[in-house]
Amino acid sequence: MAENKLTDRTLRALKPAEQEQVLGDGGGLWVRVMPAAKGGAINFYYRFHHSGKEHRFNCGTYPETSLAAARQLRNTARADVRLGINPVEKLALAKEAAAAAIAIQRAEKTVDQLFEDWERVYLAQHQKNGGAFTKAAYDLDVSPSLGSLRARDIRLPHIVQVVDRIVERGARRKANLVLSLMRQMFRHGLGRGLVDTDPTLGLTKNQVGGKERPVQRNLSDSEIQELHRLLPGSGLNVRMQAGLWLILATGARVGELLRARWDHLDQETGTWLIPAENAKNQREHLIHLSEFAKHQITVIGALRAGPFLFPGQKPDSAISDKALTKAVRDRVRTTPLKKRTPKSASLLLSGGEWTPHDLRRTMASRMGDLGVEPHVIERCLNHVQQGIVGVYQRQEYLAERRDAFERWGAKLQDLTSPEDVNRSPT
Repeated sequence: MAENKLTDRTLRALKPAEQEQVLGDGGGLWVRVMPAAKGGAINFYYRFHHSGKEHRFNCGTYPETSLAAARQLRNTARADVRLGINPVEKLALAKEAAAAAIAIQRAEKTVDQLFEDWERVYLAQHQKNGGAFTKAAYDLDVSPSLGSLRARDIRLPHIVQVVDRIVERGARRKANLVLSLMRQMFRHGLGRGLVDTDPTLGLTKNQVGGKERPVQRNLSDSEIQELHRLLPGSGLNVRMQAGLWLILATGARVGELLRARWDHLDQETGTWLIPAENAKNQREHLIHLSEFAKHQITVIGALRAGPFLFPGQKPDSAISDKALTKAVRDRVRTTPLKKRTPKSASLLLSGGEWTPHDLRRTMASRMGDLGVEPHVIERCLNHVQQGIVGVYQRQEYLAERRDAFERWGAKLQDLTSPEDVNRSPT
């Protein structure tokens, strides 16, 4: 059959009629002119037989597709038919593959987007404060280096680069923590098909910050006296000074203290109730306030502004959990940091550096020196007994805890009294 019967002039002259019109160009290429009522479009199609059935392959719409282009599409489709390939099915498969590629591309996430997915699905549901601490660590140490990169492209050298920078600034424990959070994040990505591998594999904490050992630092009686002498000249504000004594007197965690509200305190019963949402273990905890502890609260109360014992920049919000620790850290380091307090080493004790959390451990150790039973100390610290003991011993020991706090408060009062503070304890 002759081919190329039609011309562009013929096509330009076509006008839609009341009925559909069909013109043949030869070689199986046809032109279909739709009725005026249906828009009058001019379509090309290639008619062929495959597996005993007639099929039509779309070759475009005129004039968007020229006559020459339609013939080329016909030629390609005809060559497929000669090879036993159905061009209609071939095109459908190609469209599916393209759609799948687009879907995969849209599913590709940067490392920042991977973290956001992890935060939404896991951190917000399972970590305290919605994973605020984890997000702060990520924003500081991971996002600046990796955040804009495709998560699928991250390899072990990228991870090494991040943790090495943390180690270089001397924060080995932080390096281990960041490695752990990156490992959890990428394993989350694996489970959701966002990455193909865990790039942290092969890297251990021993290779990063070194094996972590439990910190055992606690202050001796003489160091407590030394702290009492040094605090007034440290430049630390009065509220924070009293806060340190409160941690030492109650064994509360730093974050529990800094998030405390005035309505958590009961003056009539002399107690402080730490609600579950403020406690690290999500377990409500009642602390009996000794006279020593009550005095510190009185000092803080003289500066009361808003619902929190330690208000932030806005009176209706709490101060950052890290504020007190940073303030102490600046005063125990021997070299001052730029734009920070010049009072470096003003709180450095004879036993070496210390942190506010060490005061909690100090309370536990010194209570033991006073003869307080270990199980009572554990309850004073709001520790939950593990194993078989935790199953069968659920007593709260409220009376024993009250006695322990009172005895410890009396000891602190003695250590910080004017007649005792300048001499070593016996």
